[in-house]
Amino acid sequence: MFRNRQSIAPIAVLLPLLIGCASQGPVRPPSLHLPAAVHGLAATRVGNVVDLAWTNPTRTTDGVSLTGKHSAGAMQAEVCRAEAFTSASCTPITHLAATAGAPGGYHDVLPATLAEGNARTLVYRVRLVNSAGNGAGWTEVKTAAGAAPAVISGLRAEPVAQGILVRWQPGEDGVMLRVSRGKDTARSTLLSASDVATGKQTHEISDGTLDTGGHVGEEQRYTVFRRRTVLLGGESFLMDSDSASVTVAASAKLPLPLPPTSLEALANTLSTPEVDLVWQPPNDAGVTGYRVYREESGNTTLLTQEPLRGFTYADKSVVSGHRYRYWIASVNGTGEQRSTSVSVALP
Repeated sequence: MFRNRQSIAPIAVLLPLLIGCASQGPVRPPSLHLPAAVHGLAATRVGNVVDLAWTNPTRTTDGVSLTGKHSAGAMQAEVCRAEAFTSASCTPITHLAATAGAPGGYHDVLPATLAEGNARTLVYRVRLVNSAGNGAGWTEVKTAAGAAPAVISGLRAEPVAQGILVRWQPGEDGVMLRVSRGKDTARSTLLSASDVATGKQTHEISDGTLDTGGHVGEEQRYTVFRRRTVLLGGESFLMDSDSASVTVAASAKLPLPLPPTSLEALANTLSTPEVDLVWQPPNDAGVTGYRVYREESGNTTLLTQEPLRGFTYADKSVVSGHRYRYWIASVNGTGEQRSTSVSVALP
C-alpha cells in the first residue's frame, strides 16, 4: 500500500499540466500573408480615360490582420488591362502603393488602339500583393473600349428673362445629353437629361436648355456632356464624353429689352383735350412694363412714374394748339429700350 501511494503522487502532479496543454487546441499553420481580394471594383469611362475604384482588404486570405504586427508588409496593387484575358495570369500595366482598408484607384489613359473604333469589351484585373510579390486571385471588372461620344462644342450661357439659357452646337443623334449646374460634380444639380433610348431632350430645345432656377447676378457654372449606352455580350455599359463647362459671371445682366413697335398718337378734342397713344408690345417675355415720354419745345417729361402693364395711354395734360412728340420705352431689370417717336398737334 505504501509503494502504491508513492507511484500515484507523480501522476497527480502531472495531470493538471497535461490538461492545461490540451486546452490550447490545435496549432495553426503560419500565415501565408497573402492579401485578400479587393472588393467594390468599378470602372467609369469618360472620354479617353477609364477611372478604376475599389476598396483594399483589411485581412489576408487566412484571416490575419493586414494592419497588425504579423501583416504582409508593404503592399502594392497590380492592375492589368486587356480586351480579353487568355490565361489566369497577366502582365500588370501599373503597380500602386496600397494601404489596408483604404480606397484604391487608378486613372488609366487609354492608348489610341483602345480609344478609337467600334465599341467592344475592355476588361480590367486588380489584385494586392505582399512585399514578396505574392497575392490572392484577381478581381475583374468590365467597361467599353472604342470611340467615346464627341465633346460638346459652342457651349455658352446667358441671362434671359426666365433664368439662364445654356446652349451648344447640335451633335450626335441618339446620344443622351446631361446638363448640370454647380461648382463641382459632387455638388451639382441636374438640370436636363435627354431620353436614353431616343436621344431626344426631355424638355426645352435639343441644342440648349433653360435653367429657370438660375439667378442673374450670381456666378454659376454649367457642365454639359454626352452619354452613350452600348450593349456588349449581353451587358450594358456607359461611355461619356469629356465634359464642357461655361461660367456665368456675377456681373452678367439681362440684355436690354426689345423696344415697342407701331406707336400711334391720336389727338382727341371732343371734350377735354387729350392725346391717345397705342403701341404693339415686343416679342420679349422679359419686359416688365412700359414708360411713356413726352417732349415739348425741347423739354422731356416722364408721364408714367410706375411702368404701365398695358399697351395704351391717354395723356390728358395737353393744351390745345400745342405740338407734342411721344415715345414709349419697354422696361426690364437691366434698363429700358425706347421706341421710335411720333408727333401730334392739337387744334
